[in-house]
Amino acid sequence: MNPGRCKNTANAILILADPAERFRRQKLHFPSLKKYTELYRYLVMVLGLNIPLICSILLLNMRHVDFTSLTWAYISCVFIGYYVFILLLVITLLFLFFFPFRRMVICCSGVIITIFVYYLLLDSFTYNIFKIHIDFFWIEYVFNDFSGMGLPNSTLFTMLVALFGIIALEIGIYAVAQRVKKPKYLILAFSLFVILSFGVSQVIHIVAYQRNDNRITSLTHNIPAYFPLTSNKNAVKYGGFFPIRDNNSGVRSKERRYGSLNYPLSDMKYSPLPGKKLPNIVIILLESWRFDMMNESVSPNIYALSQKSSVFLKHLSSGNQTTCGIFGLFYGLHSTYWAAVKANSTLIDNPVLIDVLKRNQYTFGVFAKSKFERHKIKDTIFRGIEVHESFSGKSTPDQDEDMTRQLISFLRGQKGNPRPFMALTFFKSSHFPYCYPKAHTVFCPAKEINLAFTNDGTVPEYYLNDYKNSIHYVDELVGEIVQYLESFQFMANTIIILTTDHGEEFNDNNTNYWGHGSNFTQYQTRVPLVIYFPDKEPRRITHATSHIDVAPTLLQDCFGCENDIQDYSNGRNLFDRQKGPRPFVIGSYFNHAFIIGDSVYEIYPLYTKKYKLGDIRLKVSRQRPDILKMILGEINCFYGDIDTSKN
Repeated sequence: MNPGRCKNTANAILILADPAERFRRQKLHFPSLKKYTELYRYLVMVLGLNIPLICSILLLNMRHVDFTSLTWAYISCVFIGYYVFILLLVITLLFLFFFPFRRMVICCSGVIITIFVYYLLLDSFTYNIFKIHIDFFWIEYVFNDFSGMGLPNSTLFTMLVALFGIIALEIGIYAVAQRVKKPKYLILAFSLFVILSFGVSQVIHIVAYQRNDNRITSLTHNIPAYFPLTSNKNAVKYGGFFPIRDNNSGVRSKERRYGSLNYPLSDMKYSPLPGKKLPNIVIILLESWRFDMMNESVSPNIYALSQKSSVFLKHLSSGNQTTCGIFGLFYGLHSTYWAAVKANSTLIDNPVLIDVLKRNQYTFGVFAKSKFERHKIKDTIFRGIEVHESFSGKSTPDQDEDMTRQLISFLRGQKGNPRPFMALTFFKSSHFPYCYPKAHTVFCPAKEINLAFTNDGTVPEYYLNDYKNSIHYVDELVGEIVQYLESFQFMANTIIILTTDHGEEFNDNNTNYWGHGSNFTQYQTRVPLVIYFPDKEPRRITHATSHIDVAPTLLQDCFGCENDIQDYSNGRNLFDRQKGPRPFVIGSYFNHAFIIGDSVYEIYPLYTKKYKLGDIRLKVSRQRPDILKMILGEINCFYGDIDTSKN
């Protein structure tokens, strides 16, 4: 018998009989765990060595920040706990998927880190010149028309030099990381450090956001793609543990140096309009009211008032969700300023429209159960003004009815009051799931509203009928308000503004979009605007208008504002027809869109979605560089150094 064959047979029997021996021999055929651990430790060391570079680049965006010990601590934690954390997650996923391929993992991680660091450098350069952060839309614009940005061709050479510089630095960092001794617990210590930094930064921001401490909140706009957390509940619960003050008192002078928004650009000046008495202003908002739902069958009372009013037939909200829509209406600013206004709310105090009402001793009656305090609408628009948010009734229609009663009671109290008043009411019944009393079942509704099982082919008629019924109900409440205004003889000196925060979609393009906040087609952004002016003839306005036009129109036509509109608004007077195309900026929860004519450019950090205003399935082409340059000027004109002499 062959001796070698006998030996192999004996080894096989030994392996089968002894599990320990089988495991030992299997290990000989697989790469050791230690080898993979060393690879991951090496990648973590590379990230650690990149921290000074990343922080130095991000600090370039903080050139005009007046640092304190708190802001230093916060920014340091943000840089490490947010940006380095992102890289750590990406590199970890890369390692987990491709760890057997050492060279590929190292090369890919190097490319990712280099691109990331180079992006931060380019963004810092762009932000300090144009006050915008880089996203794919503007990258595409630069490549298509570099000269349109007003930059010399030498800038391209500078960008290339910067790229090669970053590549050289990263090669050096990888070489150093290869030679540096890596502690045994490097992975655990580094991961805990980064996670702890993230946690501390977000807790600080949560408390600062709730307390309107603009030393912290005003920094958010300075850094790219940063979406800090907010939590009213936790801020109240744990806020006492942090040295962050509450600025709701309105003390502004000492804090002005921390501001990042210059609004308005100059002092507001007014001249009394000859022969005009200050008007009362009543603003009525119907939640989620789309442009084609103001008609004789769905909203008969509003339609009747529209026959005596100015009706704007091509009107866009400033948002496809509530906060952006309300913000644009009162501030007259593009919704891209919303985050900055929240961050600087204690400095701004209120929009100039509310300021002039206060200056003229208006009496305020604000009625809305829309979480104005949690969404910072109260702090940014109605600071120092009581907002009534408590209404009796278990259902939304009952609460809307009680809100109407409270508003009418407020109006009754103004009879004989020599001071003018401003009243706001915000009806909620027309918000999903579209509530109304049975008596308002005018249109055949759906048996049950369950959008979880809809698809592109779902027929929207019955869902839309529920929505129509809710509008019909709110219209009746609006009719009661108008009736009381007439009976109190207020109509001769009262401006009535009827509009909404945004529209509402019902699978209009057969793409399974419902509600709002999901795209920027006309179904979610185009809304009714009816304004009753006692001294203006009824008319139908056919040129395109926006929510941001309402405030400057009131300031000019009612209060004799002498400032150029560009001092305090991105809008225009509603009645001034403009020549040439006009771009609109519409905000959402986390992104925004540019609407130019019938073209929509929905902006995300890594791509731009392009489609028609009337149909999301239809594509659009590139826009003219001069229009894009106009947008660029409007969305950054209120950023800059604060004029401390104002206070």
